Amino acid sequence: MIKKIAACVAFFLPSPITRVLYRLCGFKIGRNVKLPLFSYVYADEMSLGNDGDIRNFVFIAVRKLSLGSNTIISFGAQIKGHKDFCTGDNCMVGVHCVVNCEENVSLGFYSGLGPQSTVYSHGSFLPVTRGFPAKFEPVIIDDYVWVGMGVKILPGVHIGSNSIINPGVVLHKNVTTDSLVQFSSEAFTHYDLGKLRKFNSKNNLFYLEKIIIDFINYLDVDFTHDKENCTFVLNKKHTIRYQPPENIIEILFANKKPVVYDLDNFVCGSSNHQIHAKFLFFLRRRFGLILRTQY
Repeated sequence: MIKKIAACVAFFLPSPITRVLYRLCGFKIGRNVKLPLFSYVYADEMSLGNDGDIRNFVFIAVRKLSLGSNTIISFGAQIKGHKDFCTGDNCMVGVHCVVNCEENVSLGFYSGLGPQSTVYSHGSFLPVTRGFPAKFEPVIIDDYVWVGMGVKILPGVHIGSNSIINPGVVLHKNVTTDSLVQFSSEAFTHYDLGKLRKFNSKNNLFYLEKIIIDFINYLDVDFTHDKENCTFVLNKKHTIRYQPPENIIEILFANKKPVVYDLDNFVCGSSNHQIHAKFLFFLRRRFGLILRTQY
């Protein structure tokens, strides 16, 4: 909480004062790092190398931020997510880039993202329980890589060193070392999404258990699992119950009535509990399940 308050206060402070404030928070801030007015930079762990240049109207909110020396984060860039963003020395993130760190994203030495490029470590929105695909994998960009303007990098991509990705390319698979990749209007592939959904579809039990186990790992709490009675108990306090035939999850908060999450009809009960809000966010972000609240 103190680190978040410091980041909010630093939004209105010039670089010299912000550097001192961040060091008092235990962050590793190198010499001559620029953290100007109207930039928000927050991480649980932060290490900024010497002569780093974070410019105005940048928004950074990740678990761990590690920027090498002489690295530039340009005007209006957004870097956010629950995992880490790391760069080597002499890197650059161009104007209005968007980097999603739902999984780790890293840039090697002397690598950069051109203006308006997008890096996504997750690809999901539609409900996984209906057979729609979802992918969560880190993105790795090795040394001496230039990613041109408007490039889209999808989850799981690894770009080998000494490579150039020309503007407009959409990368969905790995790029080998010493590659030049450019857009071709003839390279178009059509997939039958109906067949893909049937192939990906699994039974309710699989999804319900996976959702709950992944959520518990996301919370990083102790739990016990009674498979026979379809229940999980979190920290010996809250109980999560699942009903495969109805495709329903229930969370029984201590001393409160259960909240029901109906994954077939995309509706749920209401609650002011913090775990409820986190669960709704997790369902939407990780499994493409957007639930309407029934009050």
